[in-house]
This record gives sequence, structure tokens and C-alpha cells, in this order.
Amino acid sequence: MGYQQHYATLFGALEAEYGALDGETLTAIIGFSAGGPVSLCERRAARLFVTCELSLYEEQKTSTDGLHFELFCKDDFDEEQAHALFTALGALSMEARLGDKHTVDASQIVKARTDVVRLTLFSRVMVEGAEYGLYRVRPAQQEATAYLAGGL
Repeated sequence: MGYQQHYATLFGALEAEYGALDGETLTAIIGFSAGGPVSLCERRAARLFVTCELSLYEEQKTSTDGLHFELFCKDDFDEEQAHALFTALGALSMEARLGDKHTVDASQIVKARTDVVRLTLFSRVMVEGAEYGLYRVRPAQQEATAYLAGGL
């Protein structure tokens, strides 16, 4: 299966929920594997950013849910914040096992402009016999506020 089909399958639930991603990919001259920022796809109309390379790295640790994965955000971060956060989280995913409901201290990532983020499992799929997933990344304090507001 090729790269495009891999991501069409992996992003299926995301696009069903929020609409098709825009055609172009946000990439840097120096790629993630050489120390640059992670590549992102976006849906401008939905203010959504999603990584589009992490799950294909053999070096990525499987999540605590047993998945190779990508990260996305919706409405919570602008492009600069998403790039900074997802690049740092992408690098972390090569060293540590992240997973559903994990919180990560982002206070040292200046461009992130948030202190703590929470990962929430959004979807999981099988691609050629392996499990892959998408985790939504949100400011942890917003997650708590949304939970409290919903519980009142």
C-alpha cells in the first residue's frame, strides 16, 4: 500500500467528521527526520491541523494503546503552535510511549503558548494488518473545563 492510500485510510474518520483535508502539505526545507518541523496537513475551513508522517517512522514507539499514530488539533492552536507542539510531541513519540488521556508538559515549548496538553484517542484503523490511530491534542486545562461544563 502506498503513502497516499495509507493516509486516506488513517484519516478517513477525521475527514468524515470535519471534511476533506486541503490538498497541500505544510513542509519545511529541512524535514522532521533531519531535525526540522513535522509535516502537517490542514483543513483551513475547520481550523484543523494533522501530522502526516509520524506513523510511518519505524522509530516511533507504539502508543500505550498499541498504535502507530498521528496527531491532530481542531480549533485549539494556530499553525505556529501546531507545528511547535507536534514537532516536540513527534520527537517524544520516538523515545516514549504516549497514549490516550496522557498529559504532556509543554511549558518549555515557547511557540506552543500552552503549559500542558492532553492526548485523546480519536480513531483507530487497520492498515495492512497493523493498527494505526489518531490522537487529538488539546490544552489540558480546556479539556478539564469542557468536562466540567458538560457534567454540570
